[in-house]
This record gives sequence, structure tokens and C-alpha cells, in this order.
Amino acid sequence: MPEAIVACHGLSKTYVTAGGRIEALRAVDAAFALGEITAVVGSSGSGKSTLLRALAGLDRPTGGELVVEGRSLGAASAGDLREHRRHRVTYVSQKPADNFIPHLTLDEHAQDEPELARGVLVDVGLADRLGSRPIELSGGEQARAAFALALARGTPLVVVDEPTAELDGSSAGLLLDAMRRHAGAGVAFVIATHDPAVTAIANRVLRLERGRVVEADPPDREYEPAVARSLETEPVVVETRSLTKSYRHGDDNVRAVREASLSLRRGELGVLLGRSGSGKSTLLTLVAGWQEPDRGELLWSGRPPAPADRSWARLGYLPQRFGLIPELTVRENVELPLRLAGTRRESADRVDALLERLGLDELAHRRPPESSIGQQQRTALARALVLGPSLLVIDEPSSHQDAGWHDVVWAVLAEAAANGTACLAATHELEAARYATRVWQVVEGVVALER
Repeated sequence: MPEAIVACHGLSKTYVTAGGRIEALRAVDAAFALGEITAVVGSSGSGKSTLLRALAGLDRPTGGELVVEGRSLGAASAGDLREHRRHRVTYVSQKPADNFIPHLTLDEHAQDEPELARGVLVDVGLADRLGSRPIELSGGEQARAAFALALARGTPLVVVDEPTAELDGSSAGLLLDAMRRHAGAGVAFVIATHDPAVTAIANRVLRLERGRVVEADPPDREYEPAVARSLETEPVVVETRSLTKSYRHGDDNVRAVREASLSLRRGELGVLLGRSGSGKSTLLTLVAGWQEPDRGELLWSGRPPAPADRSWARLGYLPQRFGLIPELTVRENVELPLRLAGTRRESADRVDALLERLGLDELAHRRPPESSIGQQQRTALARALVLGPSLLVIDEPSSHQDAGWHDVVWAVLAEAAANGTACLAATHELEAARYATRVWQVVEGVVALER
């Protein structure tokens, strides 16, 4: 094996929370080498993110030993941990926006190594976004920018949590190419991922399940989409007519959505397919009524929506930032729309069914920060569906799910549509089209009906 920069010996991590003790890592033995890409895989909640945070010196292990370049991090002082984070490791969070200082442009983030950073930003397709602040980028553009800025720091160890989760295949390919080049130059990468494209280029694959290293792949979950049926007689729930939305970006006028027209009936699952930065998320916020278009018309059931229409019973909305309330448990977050509607007690069975269907029943007593990002995403989906809304608008619904839960999420959306909800989902995942009754392609803000 090439020179190991990190070695884990019986590494364990237990969190003590208001909901009890959570054994996130259990006696993990592993080594990570310079010049190699290690893919850390496993289902949501398996301990991948906890392992990365330990490697990055953000969380101290509660058992075992973690050695980086001959130094033990378990008993390291706060100053030693800061030195580790400053010079030996770069960490990229699973939530792209968390990797930035919001008021700085990408160019301003790159001041320590400006030429190197700009070069890597160009490599990942962001040559024209150097003057942009993070809020002006799509989720996928933020993910690419965070990865590029991480590479520009030049540390020997780079740990990245789900770098391609929000990226289409072309954008992900740019990241993978950059990863291979830097690994070839001697950087050690540890990547938590559900993406087969990442594991395909990895030198090693470390699988975790329930915090332990395992060898065998877990059994596949088989889920079939709902059977197609005629929906021509169903009422139209949402319709857009030539919606257009532009933003000012410096001296430029960015046309995010251009003359977008679409309609969705009761019982349909519509999918907006497109690359990151294509305008999908902007179109969803327009459809949900959270932004006003520059021109064009939005109709819900034949009339413009009023503010009172945006109740949980009428509109379920799930953005890429899930909006969970951290002080509430998973179950309490799911119950929130029922509490607001005054129907929590009589709807307990529906909550139970959603929690079980989405694999959250064993986590119901935990608070969102005590669960994985994938579990948080499924919690937000359960909350959006608990009242059976007329319209569900959802952005990248399976971006943080492993292969099994990915299929469950899309099957749940198909089931919600079959039960009468008009579902509109934006995604870069081409395979999502097999669940859809209607598919639109979104390219540079232009929406075209595919089927």
C-alpha cells in the first residue's frame, strides 16, 4: 500500500443527545494513503459523515485511535487541531452553502492562492462565475465551487462529503477529472458518496453499515413505479404561461427562466430535467409562488394563487435546504403541518405510515441534527406529504439518498401522485424520468416538453 497519511485503529464515536446515545462509529479500522482516492459508501446514517468529520479534526473520537502523519488526534489540544485543519486537511461539507462566507465572491474566497484557485474554478466550469457570491449560484455550482476552492488550499488530505450529489453527469465529470489529477499529484482523497461514478474511479472502497466496516454489499431494495394510467380527464392543478425571470449580476442581466409554459394535472408526477444552473430551481420557486415573475402568468386550479393558498394542505414545498426545525424531533417536524391544521391526533396513523415508509420510524425521537443529511431530506419529504397537499413542489428529492432509498423516494412521490397530489420535481437524474407521467427538459432557462 502507498504511504498512509491517516490510520484508524478501533475508531469509535458516540454522541450523547437529548434523544439518547448514538453510536455513529464502532471500532473502525482503516487507512488512507497519499495519492489514492478512497470512496466511503453505505446507507444514510451509516456513519460516513461522522468518519469524515473525525478525519478533519472537527469531532473528537470517543474510543480507539486516529493518527494523521504520525500525530494522534484523539488527545490533541485545541491548538493542535487548529494546526491540523489549517495545514494537513481540507473538509468540504455535504451542504454546499456551508462551505462559504456568504458576502464574499468566489474570487474573494480565493485570495490565499488566487492563480491556483482560479485555475481549478475554470477546470470545473465556473470561469464566468468568479465574481459571483454563493447565493447567486445554483446548488450544483456551489458544490463545484466548494470542491475547487478545497483543492486550491493544497493540503495533503482532502475529505469531501457527497461532492456530486447535486450535479448532473457532465458537471460531476469535471469534478472527477480534477480529483484524479490531484490524486496523481499525491493528494489523499476520502470521499463519502452514493455515486457509482465516484466509486468507479476510487482506488479503495470502504463500506460502513451502522457505524461498522463491512465487506458485503447490502441487499438491493426493489421498488417499481406506479402503473401508468390515463389522466386526461383530471383537473389541471398548476399551469404556467410564458413565465420569465431575470436577475442582475454585475452589469449583466441573467435570464434564469425564459417564457416557461407547462401544466400539471391532478395525479401527475412531472419531472424537470436539467443541468445545475439551468434554471430548474428558479422555475420551482415561481411555480410555488415564492417569487414573482418578471412577466407571465401562474395559475393554481385556474386562478392566480393568493397568499392564503400556501397552506400545507394546498402546497407542499421542499427546497434543497430542507427547513427542518432543529429543536423539534423528527416526528414533531413531520407533525408540524397537522398541528397547524389542528388535526394531529386523528392523523397519528398517517404519520406512523410515512415514518415507516421512509425508514424514519427508529429515528422518530431524534432531532434532525442527530440524523444524516439523507434522513433529514426524507423527514422533510414526509412533512411535505403528511397533509396530502394538492400540489407538491420538490427540488432534487433524492440528491442525498443511497441507491435503495433513492428508489423509495421516487416510489413515494409516484404513490403521492396516484393518491391525487400533483407533484413537480426538479432533478438532474435522468433515471427519474421512468417514474414520471410528464417530463420537461430545462436548458438555460428554456423549458421544452419531452413527453
